[in-house]
Amino acid sequence: MTDGAARNEGGWGVADGGDGRPGDGDRPRRSHVVLWSSVGAAVVFAVLIAVLASSKSVGQGTASSPLIGKPAPAITGKALTGAEQVSLSQFRGAWVLVNFSASWCIPCRQETPQLLAFSRDHPSSAAVVLGVAYDQNDIGSLRAFLESSEATWPVLDDSQADVDYGVIGIPASYLVDPEGTVVAYYIGGITAVEVNSFIAKAAAGG
Repeated sequence: MTDGAARNEGGWGVADGGDGRPGDGDRPRRSHVVLWSSVGAAVVFAVLIAVLASSKSVGQGTASSPLIGKPAPAITGKALTGAEQVSLSQFRGAWVLVNFSASWCIPCRQETPQLLAFSRDHPSSAAVVLGVAYDQNDIGSLRAFLESSEATWPVLDDSQADVDYGVIGIPASYLVDPEGTVVAYYIGGITAVEVNSFIAKAAAGG
């Protein structure tokens, strides 16, 4: 038995290069296996990310936030549709739905009828919508969109608010109770029904 044959019986299963290592013919095959395994894993990961991203939709419900149970960060600024300064604190005693949006955000546009419905469901002394412009370069376009949508709630230009609230995507809304505490966080849009239900349950002590 030759040395080469002995090495083959030793477990390589392919001809070696004569020095005890696999022959060159084995390397491309191993490289292809590794390459296709990596590609397959990347495809699976991409599909998973797409599924997770598409799972966010208008009215999905509340999400977790470190602000829940804590005093709502201050918001103050000039209203887009007027010259007056508006602050979150002036609505103390009412439920406030703080909503971050932009005109270029399609889900924000889709959410607007729900904000209108919520606003019309309550007298301003009981519950209000307080909008915040998410994009400083979008102020003019957002103003035009709100006017065309007949939105009646104040929308403020406060460049610090999204940082203070930890907003990472829009639409995003925070529900603040009459005592000024953040009690719910919605990302991906709201429905008037779900917010009204939350308020009714909270008011009933649920």
